[in-house]
Amino acid sequence: MTLPLTPQLRFFDERFGGKTAQLKHFLHLSRLQLTSCFFDDATQTYISFEQYDFKKADDWVDALRNLEKIIPQPEYQTQKDLQVCISNNLYTLVPQALFEEKELETYLSFNHPIEENHQLKFHFTKLESFDAVIVFAIPRSLEFMLKAKLPPYKLLHFASPILEAVGLSKPKPNELLVHVQNEQFEVIYAPNGKLNFFNSFQYQSKEDFIYYLLYVMEQLQLEREQSTIILVGEIEKDSAIFKLLHTYINEVTLGEKPKNVEFSAVLSQLNNHSHFSLFHQHLCG
Repeated sequence: MTLPLTPQLRFFDERFGGKTAQLKHFLHLSRLQLTSCFFDDATQTYISFEQYDFKKADDWVDALRNLEKIIPQPEYQTQKDLQVCISNNLYTLVPQALFEEKELETYLSFNHPIEENHQLKFHFTKLESFDAVIVFAIPRSLEFMLKAKLPPYKLLHFASPILEAVGLSKPKPNELLVHVQNEQFEVIYAPNGKLNFFNSFQYQSKEDFIYYLLYVMEQLQLEREQSTIILVGEIEKDSAIFKLLHTYINEVTLGEKPKNVEFSAVLSQLNNHSHFSLFHQHLCG
């Protein structure tokens, strides 16, 4: 018998005990972690948060083994409105005017070497805030498990909620949003709500991080002394990256929770800037 995993973090508004089947359930899955939350659409309120951390791995194999221990749980099986958000770097943006559904693999191959396409399943999501489409791929083994083990669900790429949030917020011309993950970060530049730049970068050290960010700023012709870096995602104010950023850039700040929804009091222990993609999934349906 396979024992279920225990979450590293779990917060749940007990007023909704026994009612989760009527709520929206949002999942955010990467090779290293699964986070999830329930969302009450009637009151536009996030009422829970759960986090499972996986052992570091170079592929999805270990993540799938851990996932097999989690998703048989009742709260993952009774949902009528389930949304799964996949975090990987195998994606690209395509202008809506140029998009053709039959060309998904072609679009990805422009930016990514795709040698074993038979092991991948290709998907796309249209963005409401921008005239663009996110094209992405996931391992067929992952897709097979999700379809076999979960109720019907909507599949997204993690970039969709981020970009929808940026499109709504309409950043100032001197603002860069930087979304931080464990080994990857995204830079989004969308002055006045017009998407100018979006890309992911792999990093192993704080020096890698600052190098890529400063390079992007240079290419965008953004002056360090006049620009604001807004950090969201998995970063702490006392982290080495945050401190190093202050050495090079005049204004560095942490982002906030979405303002168009509510959060149950049990979630007050979470940082306002954390889990940015997860807590903006309500923008994607």
